[in-house]
Amino acid sequence: MSDIEAGWQGGQAITPEDLSSVGQSIPCSELTLDPAVAKRLTAVTGIQFEPTDHSRKHLIELVITGQPKQLADDLQTLFGAMDSCSTKTATTTGTAKLTVKEFAIPSLGDQQAAYVMTDTADSAGAFYVRNAIVRFGSVAVALGLLEVVPTAQATPQISDATFVKILKTAADRLRT
Repeated sequence: MSDIEAGWQGGQAITPEDLSSVGQSIPCSELTLDPAVAKRLTAVTGIQFEPTDHSRKHLIELVITGQPKQLADDLQTLFGAMDSCSTKTATTTGTAKLTVKEFAIPSLGDQQAAYVMTDTADSAGAFYVRNAIVRFGSVAVALGLLEVVPTAQATPQISDATFVKILKTAADRLRT
């Protein structure tokens, strides 16, 4: 819990669906990962956090392991699929729009990528999701932060700098 800023508490227990979410996380409906790649990207452990103020936010940290070369190849496949999503805006339901953009993070490991996804599908606001993965040899950490903001143009409560700080802390723990 000391990895994250004040205002968070432990969340729900991690489920098998949570553990397999990295390999299932490609937001473009026309793209899927090869099932063998998705299976290899299944996390071995993780933790979820909920805000203490009961706002509409969620933070999850997952740890993925594998042989260094295979893990690097599998992550590159995932990153390539995500990059292809970032070249388009998709209609998800009715008039809702999903956008995916690369998100710049400092160099933290052997391999890394980060993305921001927004989806205006929720009538109470827009989903603003930041995801990042950093790999060190045979271990990778995946961090996901979801916030519901009042409108698609609204600024999230948690700054990009705070997200990067949480990611850096998680990555530093893997390195030690």
